[in-house]
Amino acid sequence: MYDSIMVPLDGSTFAESALPLALALARRTGARLHLVTVVEPMPPLAYEDWEADASEWVREYLDNTVERVSAHHDGEVTMALERGDVVDILEAQAVERKADVVVMATHGRGMFSRMWLGSVADGFLHRTDRPIIMVRPEEDREPPALDREPSFRRLLVPLDGSDLSESALEHATEFGELFDASYHLVRMVAYPHDLASPYVPHTTQMNQSILREATKSAEEYLKVRAERMRHRGLQVTTSVTVDAQAGHGILVEAESTECDAIAMATHGRTGVSRAILGSAADKVLRGTHLPLLLYRPTGIPG
Repeated sequence: MYDSIMVPLDGSTFAESALPLALALARRTGARLHLVTVVEPMPPLAYEDWEADASEWVREYLDNTVERVSAHHDGEVTMALERGDVVDILEAQAVERKADVVVMATHGRGMFSRMWLGSVADGFLHRTDRPIIMVRPEEDREPPALDREPSFRRLLVPLDGSDLSESALEHATEFGELFDASYHLVRMVAYPHDLASPYVPHTTQMNQSILREATKSAEEYLKVRAERMRHRGLQVTTSVTVDAQAGHGILVEAESTECDAIAMATHGRTGVSRAILGSAADKVLRGTHLPLLLYRPTGIPG
């Protein structure tokens, strides 16, 4: 269960799109909310008092944001204004505040920090072992309604047969139980590479046989995992999807099954680009409009 939730902000309404979900989690768990904003080193060609003015602006922004958030949460709301490298500070704050989960927008457009989608999100995911919920910002620039209650009826959890992918299950169920959600487990099966020249007789039949065997094995694998979850009283469905690209298949499956969020594990070796199922998490992060729960476990071989 969550006791501490961290939300990085950059002064933009895009970054604030993470607040409604963070508040919903905090209200359900009684968790503390910790808001963090980082003023980066003075950029080239900045005027002499840039950093002092930036810090003053951010302090006022954080004070106002804490006041707004506190009006919708009876629990503790804290804030931190830091200076320096964004990724270093976010990781230090997550450790210091013992954050159980970090809720952040996939990108922001604030005056005093880089875009979250890119070096910040990628670098932070590479460094932290905390679960991260990436929220896709709305396209409009209106501040989000903090009393909005997000709905999560079904969570999609892609699995590939590894301990790494299954490590996301516990975090997915911990999140889903707060919203009484059901779960959809999916395993991707790739089209087989040709075993021989297409001019060799029976190549097509051989590939089709390999595909059938792989699909059958994947179905058995998911059946075992689903039964374990059902014994815990959880509602679970499964499917096997054949696609040349895992990321594309996950996006299609999430849409066709009307899932409200996706939960995945990632290696995190170089951020989202070295994710479970190759570049699938990177593809999903950039292609989905759904909240994405990412987890980089430690001590589990890929």
